[in-house]
Amino acid sequence: MRIKITKNLVLHTQIPETASVPEALFPEGEYLANLTPEGKIELMNTKKIKARFSFSQFREKVSLGEFVVVES
Repeated sequence: MRIKITKNLVLHTQIPETASVPEALFPEGEYLANLTPEGKIELMNTKKIKARFSFSQFREKVSLGEFVVVES
């Protein structure tokens, strides 16, 4: 799935190699998003920086106009 972020967002992220969960800037633009085995939607900034959302969190971002589903 492809998601368009309509404005710059700072999101909580995960970096697999570290235990810390920093925040990262996701600039306006299109991003690849996947469904994880845990049932979350994972938005990828780079191969190492990923933000995860529950369906309700994702719906909220869409309803606020922060995310637009470009391709499902």
